Amino acid sequence: MDYRWEAGLWVGLSLSLYGLGVNYLVPLWAARKPQRPWAEGLEEAALGIYFLGIPAFALLRGAILPRFMGFTHLDWLGGIGPSVQAALFFALLFSAVMLLCRRARSEVGANHSALLGFKQAIYFQTHWALYRAFAIPLLGLASGTLAGLVLAIGELFLSLRERPDPSTIFRLGGLAVATGVIFLYSRNFLYCLAFHWLLQELMARIKR
Repeated sequence: MDYRWEAGLWVGLSLSLYGLGVNYLVPLWAARKPQRPWAEGLEEAALGIYFLGIPAFALLRGAILPRFMGFTHLDWLGGIGPSVQAALFFALLFSAVMLLCRRARSEVGANHSALLGFKQAIYFQTHWALYRAFAIPLLGLASGTLAGLVLAIGELFLSLRERPDPSTIFRLGGLAVATGVIFLYSRNFLYCLAFHWLLQELMARIKR
């Protein structure tokens, strides 16, 4: 099987599991979650398999290429300047929107911590990198990165039970766009991860 077709299957699996999760599995788990110490560990394991396991299996299978996820062929110096400029632009943009719009400020919970934020950044950046790495070989760097963003943001609307929370769309959609732009400049997963975490922490601080 051509690796691009297999990459499409992995992306289809990811989107299907997301839709199944938000519409059926998560509500069912919330209603029947056992009050046992292992329940939290099981929940965390499921999230890890979804966000990290699927991209890892796709990489090991050779269905997606590491450089399109930002893992290889890195230009550490060439991309840092434009990446910092893009991050500062989005930091100012997010700050202005959150200060002007209360609905955008309601999503980050009181239990948010820097460590939790870093874990979420790893999850989402790896997850979004899968979509990007699928689309770039088909469409080229710029169009493929844009298509990856469309997939990443579009999956947020797969919930059939209720309308997506506007603050979630703003937070995750904004971070996906910001780090997508940073990837175009740097082709570096670690830069995307670092700036995702920093921008997310900025949002949490403004909310408080």
